[in-house]
Amino acid sequence: MSLVHKAARGALWTVISSMGGRAVGVLGTLVLTRFLHPEVIGEVSDATILCMTANWLTIWGFGQYTVVRGHGEVEAEVTWHATVAYVVLGAISIGAIALIGGRLTPLLDAPHAAVYVPGMALAIFIRRLGAMPERVLTKRMEFRPSGVALAVGEFTYTATTLALAAAGWGGMSIVAGNIAQSTIVVAIFLRAAGVRSWATPTRLRAARFKDMLRYGVPLGAQGIAHQASRYWDNLAISRFFGPAACGTYNMAYNLADIPAIQVGEQIALVLLPSMTNLPRERRGPALERAAALLSIVIFPLAVGLGLVAYPLIAAILPADQWQEVAPLLTVLACLSVFRPISWVLSAYMEAEAKTNRLMFLELGKLVVLLGGIALLAPLGVRASACAVGIAFGATAIGGIAMVAHEGPSISRLAIGFFQPLAACAVMAGAVLGVHRAIAGDSPWLQLPVEIVAGALTYVVAILAIAPERSRDLLGLCRHALSRHPA
Repeated sequence: MSLVHKAARGALWTVISSMGGRAVGVLGTLVLTRFLHPEVIGEVSDATILCMTANWLTIWGFGQYTVVRGHGEVEAEVTWHATVAYVVLGAISIGAIALIGGRLTPLLDAPHAAVYVPGMALAIFIRRLGAMPERVLTKRMEFRPSGVALAVGEFTYTATTLALAAAGWGGMSIVAGNIAQSTIVVAIFLRAAGVRSWATPTRLRAARFKDMLRYGVPLGAQGIAHQASRYWDNLAISRFFGPAACGTYNMAYNLADIPAIQVGEQIALVLLPSMTNLPRERRGPALERAAALLSIVIFPLAVGLGLVAYPLIAAILPADQWQEVAPLLTVLACLSVFRPISWVLSAYMEAEAKTNRLMFLELGKLVVLLGGIALLAPLGVRASACAVGIAFGATAIGGIAMVAHEGPSISRLAIGFFQPLAACAVMAGAVLGVHRAIAGDSPWLQLPVEIVAGALTYVVAILAIAPERSRDLLGLCRHALSRHPA
């Protein structure tokens, strides 16, 4: 099978498994709200993020190093050194958080979260054991096992968690679900990759570890900052407002993230890697085109989700404290507006081998995010949630400023962003008008009517405001669906 066919099949498995697995996970989380209070889910979230942080702190690009450098005569040596680093450093950091994590939870105003720390540490360590088998499969371009593991893992987590929550296990049902999920995912990786491919001992050499660190430490810093900007805001919300607020905030964030992760990221995975193979003089126009096309697709999904937040949450979540998710979802929907812009910029900078800029962008985003939450905390949790949009927006603007003088045109990038936003403004007017007209009706009636009104209005508006880019997008869709594309 050719490289192109392998990549295409891998992308297909990634997209299908991600969409299917995520759908199951979201549905399971919604059902879980029938059994667990927001405070309980907030406490488990705090414990989970503490354990995840311990895990990130000892991942310094070992997997990427294996994929890039683990070829030829040194393949076994590189893979074994990465395996040792993963397991030993993971045992130290995750073992430490299992022992002392309970002493940190009172700092987050969640003392009861301590009971969940050891179990979540175990789940994350099990999952870490599958990192090297997964990297071996990635290096071979065997993506099907990863797709299967993702989908089966989500099914396993959802089934285990819901069954135990219904049986009265409380927050421990989530812990048990994570352990079950990690176990089944690692088992699938081990079966697909075998053991000898990643755990064949060779003589350990200090020179090899030093080379790994030279390559991986910048990637590790960038990765820690990226993951922290995704999860540490939960810890900050818990610290200032308590675990119940953390639970509702986490639910709103996960729902707001759906357009970016399930649509935008999948498009980015297929559309943007080609930038690396383009001549340098064509990368600027490619950045402009990709940003405009992603904006046309993602902006209405993100803005629309915020517009229908109240009837959506009234329809799918219990009529208790979980209804506080609705205003938070309206605020956090802006997250999905800015993230696709950052993906396009990241692809461009990686193609230009300017990863240090990405590291500084991620660190800056983390500082703005946590600082913004702290500064806005006196105004309430909804105001603090605005820090997410501020941080991601500032990162997008900063990234554009970094690349604008190197080829891409700021004016064309701005047009690509503002045209969909203008169409979204027209869509918002239509949805709000419909909402006023049918206010007081059942959310099950309001929701589909508002969605249809918004979708139709946006399509008409974007065709009128950005006809050239709209035709470009439609042409790409036709070619993608054609049996004999040009």
